Amino acid sequence: MLQKQNREQLAREAVRKVVKNAAGLFTKELSQRFYRARMEAENIETLVALAREGDKDALEILRKYARGAARSGMKVPTDLHEFVWECFIDGPPKAKPGAGPKDTGLKYNTIALLVKIVSQDYGFPEYDAPEHRGNSEAPMSACRLVGEELGLDPRRVEEIWADRKASVMRPRRPPN
Repeated sequence: MLQKQNREQLAREAVRKVVKNAAGLFTKELSQRFYRARMEAENIETLVALAREGDKDALEILRKYARGAARSGMKVPTDLHEFVWECFIDGPPKAKPGAGPKDTGLKYNTIALLVKIVSQDYGFPEYDAPEHRGNSEAPMSACRLVGEELGLDPRRVEEIWADRKASVMRPRRPPN
């Protein structure tokens, strides 16, 4: 029993350490900067698709690309050319209201990584067994522990984990 409590305490301390030392990973501002930097490396087709959904960063990156292409006399891809006509005729697309993946993506990835750490490094099951949901005396799960430490509903952490698990569990490629 002592070992189980000690393992739980160590896992909680690990989560708290990440929250304290990497608090920016949970902010909207850093998430937006992170996704903007990734977006700048995307191909034109992806940027056009994002701009059509109303993403202002994608639109700004496309404008910069188009200006450079115009100055150098370079031909632009058909997707971009069609999108420019759409904007000229209809105006730029409107963004959907509310928070989007750029606002929460980094936070959710961090939460998923915390679940992975608690599960793999401290040996907790990922999810609560369905029959134990809502029972504070039930065996601890990684999603519940992370949820408690972050002040989130464990079910929400389970949803985030289910959505992001595949991307955080991908094996690392060995260095060249």
